[in-house]
Amino acid sequence: MEKKNKLIQVVLSLFIFIGFFIIANHLKRTETIPLLLTYSSIFILLFIGLKNSSSLISIFILGILIRGLFLFYIPELSQDFYRFIWDGNIQLLGINPYLYTPDHLIKILGFPNAEILYEGMGSLSTANFSNYPPVSQYLYKIMGYLNRGDLIVPVLSLRIIYFIGEIFVFFLGIKLLKKVNLNPEYMGWYFLNPLVIIEGVGNLHGEAFMLCFTLAAILFFASKKSILGGVFMSLAIGVKLLPLLIIPIFFRYLGIRKFLSFSFSILFFSLLIWGVFLETEMILNYKNTIQLWFNRFEFNGSIYNIIRAIGYEVEGYNIIRKLGKITPFITIGLVIIFSFLRSNRDLKSVFKNMLFLLSCYFFLATTVHPWYIINLVFLGIISGYTYPILWSLTVFWSYSAYGPEGFQEQVSWSLPAYLFVYVCLIWELMVGPLGKHLHKSDFFSIESSPVSSR
Repeated sequence: MEKKNKLIQVVLSLFIFIGFFIIANHLKRTETIPLLLTYSSIFILLFIGLKNSSSLISIFILGILIRGLFLFYIPELSQDFYRFIWDGNIQLLGINPYLYTPDHLIKILGFPNAEILYEGMGSLSTANFSNYPPVSQYLYKIMGYLNRGDLIVPVLSLRIIYFIGEIFVFFLGIKLLKKVNLNPEYMGWYFLNPLVIIEGVGNLHGEAFMLCFTLAAILFFASKKSILGGVFMSLAIGVKLLPLLIIPIFFRYLGIRKFLSFSFSILFFSLLIWGVFLETEMILNYKNTIQLWFNRFEFNGSIYNIIRAIGYEVEGYNIIRKLGKITPFITIGLVIIFSFLRSNRDLKSVFKNMLFLLSCYFFLATTVHPWYIINLVFLGIISGYTYPILWSLTVFWSYSAYGPEGFQEQVSWSLPAYLFVYVCLIWELMVGPLGKHLHKSDFFSIESSPVSSR
């Protein structure tokens, strides 16, 4: 029986590997049906494989091998890497990337591949200031330095850095799973997750790299080393701004004195990280760029799409600008609820409230790109909830918007995508978290509801 299980695991691993190979070498984002079917098939095979048997060694080896498939991959699903290299190049010319849009500079600057990068990033990016925080900009500067001809060289440089970050996430995640008395093999649901691999080392989005610093910060202040925790949290914020939302959640866990030292550490080291870019115009530009995510940009929203449809019926136009004015206040309210009106006395409740806060934030957001969900995958694993793992499957279906005839969001894909996630979420809130059953055959066993004291 054991030999049979091992054979099944080998066969499943082979098919999973082949699925990733097809995405890394053959599929473009305009090939909607082949792309989404291949991705979904990988996910189903992964579910079967991890649910029945796995080991940390086999998870790690397979995860490394799959990521290796993307080493020399020029991203086909995302245009963002063109902007990364652009930002790096203009920094080498002494230009602050937060002060000028590519539209401002394209006719007056010359550097390798400038026209290719400008055309590749798309009009939405060329018309706006950079929104990527300083740690990311430092990495892009490395890409710019290596942009001497073939684009694969700068792409490979960032990919190797993210690859190393993923390895750290694997071991940091195992440590944290052990701290909350969970099976470390659950890390397979993150390390082999198709969304994490494709959007991380594949499409070069920094969410997984941000998670690396975030987990390091949590491990430090779990040991009551709040200053070191603040150092790594400032680095996480320097990669992506999202960790700013979760900082208040640690107030009750750390206590007022430790939380103050944690906060001052974040402030001090953030000023060091951001200092080289800071000036009055930069702050205004950055603030205006961030506001675009609330009152202009829209892609793959869930609750927002419902509100937008109602707005068209009632007002006769898109109410995103009106909604964008109140969304920051809703976000602040959510932070207060999950930070100060919940227990947060132990790591389990901290992780659970981080998950719910960020989930609510993305449920209400006007824009939800697939890579935004990467961090929720880990938070779901460590807090015992399965809906983020399901979301990491269905959020990828948003690529259906990039069809051969141009960009157009497809309700036939987005509606069932969010329906599955909300049904799973409601089940877990009312019946009980399903995470403990991911490695068991009785997947839908009933547990007590988590809607309680914490």
